[in-house]
Amino acid sequence: VETALILLTIVAIAVADAWVGQDRSLGPLYLVPLSYSALSHRAWTTFVLVLLCLALRQLFGPLEETRDPWGDFVRDLGIAAIFVATVGYLHRLGRQRKEFFALARSQRDELSHEIEVAGQVQRRLLESNQGARGDLDFHAWADPLKAVGGDYYDVWDSDDGRTIVVVADVAGKGLPAALLMPALRIAVRSTVARLEDPARIVYDVNESLCRTTEPSSYATLFFARLDIPSGTLTYVNAGHLPGLLVDGAGEVRWLSGGGTPVGLVPEAPYESHTLALAPDDLLVLYTDGIWEAENEAGEEFGRDRLAHAVLGVRERPTPEVVAAIRDEWTRFRGDVEPTDDTTVIALRRATPS
Repeated sequence: VETALILLTIVAIAVADAWVGQDRSLGPLYLVPLSYSALSHRAWTTFVLVLLCLALRQLFGPLEETRDPWGDFVRDLGIAAIFVATVGYLHRLGRQRKEFFALARSQRDELSHEIEVAGQVQRRLLESNQGARGDLDFHAWADPLKAVGGDYYDVWDSDDGRTIVVVADVAGKGLPAALLMPALRIAVRSTVARLEDPARIVYDVNESLCRTTEPSSYATLFFARLDIPSGTLTYVNAGHLPGLLVDGAGEVRWLSGGGTPVGLVPEAPYESHTLALAPDDLLVLYTDGIWEAENEAGEEFGRDRLAHAVLGVRERPTPEVVAAIRDEWTRFRGDVEPTDDTTVIALRRATPS
């Protein structure tokens, strides 16, 4: 159908060219069907149409008699060929451009889907730590800034029966941070399986990351080992924000202890600290998405607001403690969007029945 329409257009131009007479020429109009042919047909078809149009132009539309009709024919052929070739080339460029952007959109959608799946896997991995325990009142909330995040927390029982609690914040956001998070989890769990001293565990995790990752790939880490029957808590803070410990009387204690982030400095020293955790003591660990959140005035949420939010609900079950922190954090920010991954966990020893 397209070819028939092109031929009808060419015939119409030829008839009109003959009708207007020898004093004027409609020859340039032939470029219209030729251009469409260059856009929609193969090159050899367009070339045949070029020859047809030039023959009709010479037959019906010369402005004056010429002594060299073949020379004019070759000249017009060259001009038409250059024009049609240019149109065809531009059309191919446009088509390649569309194909490129279609491929880019397809790859973007595929990557977005894969990242979404990775985010689901990551969330299931973290939520697997939320199982009910009779000896530990524990709850956590994690909210990555993007589909995947670099915040990591873990709670499990080691082979010697003591409970391991880990909170970490991988440097960066999004996919690069998320890629390091499972490696950190594996490094911590495998090291706990073969070592007992918390300071040595964190030291070996740091050495492992320093050997296998770039210096820009590091993480702050709070590692704690809790003997639930005795209440003995031993922790190592590797560059992480201090843990918040609130006792039954409402006294606040911040668990810092120094130490560099893991994966940053080889052979960095780490120090463990030990304290007694009473059944009514509440331990809150978090990442800097909570502490460093800002409101519209540029103020940080900070340690005082965090402690205030916890003190008001310190005797409540840990899910309510986490919810209270989250609500106060959300209210403080107002309309300001978060700028980092956010994680909060709260735990206490369950009261013996």
